[in-house]
Amino acid sequence: MPDIQAFESRSAEHLRLVIETSKIGIWELDLETGRAVRNQTHDRIFGYSEPVPDWTYDTFLDHMDEADRGRVDELQKTAIGNGTEWGFESRIRTADGRDRWISVAGRPLEDESGHTVKLIGHVIDITDTKRNEARLQLITEELNHRVRNILSMIKSMIALTARRATDIPSFSSSLEGRIGALARSHSLLVGHEVADMKPSAILETELLAFQELQDRVSIDAQDEPSLTPSGSQGLALVFHELITNAIKYGALSNDAGQVAVEIVRHGRSASIVWTERGGPPVDAGNDKGFGSVLIEKALSSHGSVELDLLRDGVVCRIELEVL
Repeated sequence: MPDIQAFESRSAEHLRLVIETSKIGIWELDLETGRAVRNQTHDRIFGYSEPVPDWTYDTFLDHMDEADRGRVDELQKTAIGNGTEWGFESRIRTADGRDRWISVAGRPLEDESGHTVKLIGHVIDITDTKRNEARLQLITEELNHRVRNILSMIKSMIALTARRATDIPSFSSSLEGRIGALARSHSLLVGHEVADMKPSAILETELLAFQELQDRVSIDAQDEPSLTPSGSQGLALVFHELITNAIKYGALSNDAGQVAVEIVRHGRSASIVWTERGGPPVDAGNDKGFGSVLIEKALSSHGSVELDLLRDGVVCRIELEVL
């Protein structure tokens, strides 16, 4: 390792390289005049494409978020009064009207008599770091919320499936299908942008397990909206129940029946109508197999469901909140 003295002749160039490549703004504030000298990176951080001719401490405070000005000013006064280093993070409004975050650190310089006459320091734009922190916090909160919802859904599915199952194999098969619906909807949610979380995409994902029936389910979507993540998961469960029961008892239980699904946007809500025709006559007095209780629970927090067991086919009307 070479002696550090070997670099002394080029120390200014090395310091300049570090400052420029790190995008660090440096400043020196004269406490008597209140004016500061800075490098160009400093002024760019505050939204100026060209250096500002006259920069003062008041100019600096004017860029601070109003809620932070008092705190920042008190920190500076304490640093000057105690002769201590000082640092903080704060929100600013740049000259070009953007909201940014900065990290500032400073150190007082004293004259021969021990009086603080200057402050030197640096400023770094940490906006991307703060946005990433906020995004991770949001993801964490959403993940916690989603896990609670999924566990609640699974608990309800187990109870409902157990009440309707006649033996262990049927219980296992039914429960496996319902949990599979959650898994497929989760894959849809985490694997695509929010714009892809549309009712038709969710239904098509559910139909992948029944490819031989896809030609018998028509989808008519007009101005199709995107759904909330929780609403998407609930709708996936509903579609799974409707498909399963149509195969067991309804329009998809024979070779002639058809299912028509109409999706229409109405402002902040989506209207979805599932209509079965051509299946065996429906026993309106018996809801066994239609999963009506599960359907109601799956969407109770995100909209409303009306299930009509009409003689010539099931009609399910769904109203859902949208993004």
